[in-house]
Amino acid sequence: MNEVWQTVSTYITTENIALFSIIITVIIFVFSRRSELRYKKHDDKKVQYIKLITLLEQVMTEHNKAEKMQSKNLQKNRTTKGLSNVDIELTDEMRKRFFDMGASLLLYGSKKLYRQYLFFREFSANPLVKQCRYYNEAIGIYVMANILTTIRKEVGLSIFDSIQANEALGFFVNDLAHNPIANRNAADAKFRIRMIKFELALIHQLKFPFLSRVYLSLLKPILEGLAICFKYFFMLPLGLLLRRMFPKFAAKVDNDSNEQS
Repeated sequence: MNEVWQTVSTYITTENIALFSIIITVIIFVFSRRSELRYKKHDDKKVQYIKLITLLEQVMTEHNKAEKMQSKNLQKNRTTKGLSNVDIELTDEMRKRFFDMGASLLLYGSKKLYRQYLFFREFSANPLVKQCRYYNEAIGIYVMANILTTIRKEVGLSIFDSIQANEALGFFVNDLAHNPIANRNAADAKFRIRMIKFELALIHQLKFPFLSRVYLSLLKPILEGLAICFKYFFMLPLGLLLRRMFPKFAAKVDNDSNEQS
């Protein structure tokens, strides 16, 4: 035991203690800096998510205006129909806001939320979505609900604070949060959205994207590199050699080329 203590005591010097304290200080600074950046990123993310909710609210407002203009005398039951097939004419300002929102989510949003936003934008524009057998224009509002529930999770709320899709839409649409018919419609919409995404993924795989990436990232650069090497190390030297061996023929070819041009 004394021998161990003597061995350890040889390392306990003023220089080593000072070095150890410096290392601890650097480690504390690095972790505190990382925590500060993480919290700052979290705050920036919340600002962008609030902008996204405001944009969705405006989209819903524009849809309501278009729906009222289309049917002035018909009272629509939103609990059972959701978003109807009403075309919304986007203004230049709205298009710019969609572009800015996509750029913000590209920088601050998670992969899941960014993909949900892309799916939300393509739901009414992508013709493949409308050709899917599970497509129904009424589930468009639940695509929006998936974005809202994902935002709740990413701003820090635990899994025990999760809410259903119809509850997330409760501040958009009246009589939706605690309606049994709305609960059934939300479950059906969730099923349809999953099937649409699954079918789109299968259509995407039919184009063999993995093989295309392998070919473009590995095989094609090798083949094109060999072709470039063959050109500069064989074809061009051979051409120069033939020009020197047959100067009259080379001059005639040059004259014919000049006349054609």
